[in-house]
Amino acid sequence: MALPAQLRQFSGRNSSLSGKLTENHVHVLEDGFACRYRDLPDGRRQILSLLIPGDIIDLRQFVLGGAQPQLAALSPLSMSAIPNTNLLTLLETSPRATRALWSTTLVEESICREWLVSIGKRSALERVAHLLCEIYLRLAAVGRIEGPRFSLPLTQSELADVLGLSTVHVNRTLQELRKSELIAFQSGIVEMFDFDALARLGLFSPSYLHLRRPSKPGSVPA
Repeated sequence: MALPAQLRQFSGRNSSLSGKLTENHVHVLEDGFACRYRDLPDGRRQILSLLIPGDIIDLRQFVLGGAQPQLAALSPLSMSAIPNTNLLTLLETSPRATRALWSTTLVEESICREWLVSIGKRSALERVAHLLCEIYLRLAAVGRIEGPRFSLPLTQSELADVLGLSTVHVNRTLQELRKSELIAFQSGIVEMFDFDALARLGLFSPSYLHLRRPSKPGSVPA
């Protein structure tokens, strides 16, 4: 069953999406990066999750109702807005679609648990390495890589908000990874020179992503 969808586009970067999404619709990110985040009263921000193409933005609101978590665009975005009523009809008639949405929710929770471990126990170098491995594999799963290269349009300040580090600490860590010749990161493009070494450094195992066929540089055509 094909779902009717309205294509929505947002040109702003690092701008709030609160109040800008179509009411009573579920939104699927088609292109770009977005995030869920939480602001503290003194202006500090923690990015709670990164949203990439293929991710459903507001599934919890569809199920539970209530307020949507704070959302921001980290790049220009395009997304499909699907009416809640049409999605509900699909779920009532398709067990496969229901399982797919359950799977999406459970994988999101698995990623959140792994991020909690990173912030609680991994060193700065391990956190950065782990995140880069994760984003690479998530983008590979939706066909958004070019060999060992992928887009990551986040500033060092935004990476700091993801990783629970200072911007200075993120800068030093990225420099260390460059000097070790593990990555190059320039103009929003990451290139991995040794995925396996980076994964070992970040204590990274892809099992929490529940990918059927995880890919890594060297096994994916450029």
